[in-house]
Amino acid sequence: MSGSFAAEARAILAKEICVELRRRAAINAILLFSVTALVLVAYATGVGELSVDSQAAILWVILTFAAFSGLSHVFVHEEEAGTSLALRLTASPSAIFAGKLAFNILLSAAISALLTPAYVVMLGVKVVLPWAFAAEVALGSVCLASAATVVAALLARAQGRGALFGALGFPLLIPLLVLAVYGTRLTLEAGTNTAELWRSLVGLAAYSAMMITASALLFPVIWEE
Repeated sequence: MSGSFAAEARAILAKEICVELRRRAAINAILLFSVTALVLVAYATGVGELSVDSQAAILWVILTFAAFSGLSHVFVHEEEAGTSLALRLTASPSAIFAGKLAFNILLSAAISALLTPAYVVMLGVKVVLPWAFAAEVALGSVCLASAATVVAALLARAQGRGALFGALGFPLLIPLLVLAVYGTRLTLEAGTNTAELWRSLVGLAAYSAMMITASALLFPVIWEE
């Protein structure tokens, strides 16, 4: 059973990568938003003129909207192509969720790996604790992917899903964004309390674990309806 689950999840992940490389719907949406947002923010604020609080907040605003502009496609394209029924017949719900979640985590990590260095350079952000900064971004990316995956599954067959995606996703993201902005701010300040920084990292890890567990339990019901 575990071997079948792992094989199915890997097959779903491979399929998602092939589909995205062929269609590039998520990549194009993410790149369009990311480049536009970075250029506008850099032009409007200048280099090194933002406070630490603003630097942390703007980084997560850009990462969140860039991620959500692309991560929603993971279930939408199944409905648009009419392949959702075939997928239901060939793989278990848990394997489908695991494969699509893995794809969204990879995509979210790629977004963060590309956007964050560009943001740091273009806005002249001075990172005091690089390891903690990288950990905050990495954990935040997993949190974004886990929240986006379950919301995309809920809304894949809904009319007006673009507006609903943001409306349903935003309440889930509030705790994540509070933790991520707070923790990122700590990594940009000198003399940071290490205990507070670790609390932020543990909070992000707990959020992702809670979201993935709850989503995995709810997904079979969502998928079979």
